[in-house]
Amino acid sequence: MKIWRWAKWASLTVSVGSIILAIVLMWFSGPAEVDKATESTEKPKTEVESPVIVERKDGKIIWQLRAKEAKQQLDGKMHLILPVLTLFTQQNREVIINGEQAWFEPLQRNIHFQSQVNVNYEGWAMQTESLIYDSTMDEVHIPESFSIKGKTISARGKDMHLQRSSDRITVDGGIWIQDSDPKWQGVK
Repeated sequence: MKIWRWAKWASLTVSVGSIILAIVLMWFSGPAEVDKATESTEKPKTEVESPVIVERKDGKIIWQLRAKEAKQQLDGKMHLILPVLTLFTQQNREVIINGEQAWFEPLQRNIHFQSQVNVNYEGWAMQTESLIYDSTMDEVHIPESFSIKGKTISARGKDMHLQRSSDRITVDGGIWIQDSDPKWQGVK
């Protein structure tokens, strides 16, 4: 009977000692190991050099988007560096839009240009800081201030909409126009 009593107490001592040792080891090494693991884990990155995206409808090219570089973001958007968007009107004229950066939404096919945005259309050049191409409405929206220069006309305004398919332009925030050749107004 003495052997069983001694075995019982020895077994209990080893069990309690193991639990205490496990707690001490977890206390000193647990959180540091977790921190090291999270620090060494990198986020996935997707980068594309010189991407080209084309939108077609009924066999015709609606627009073509190029960039020097593209990075896929975690929210699904693509961040474009030095993007150039070429819109084709119904008359197959080109509207060329470029800027320092843009964000492309692949699902909606919308493009948001930001910072030093330039638009060239035939003899016209426009500058603004922000421009959005809404693919579902087939419309270019300039929500901020813009300035336009042509051969004889210069203009400034805010909040412009341009329908790509109809070439219809509306300016909701007001516009100021100066013409150095007023022949079209009936003045000689």
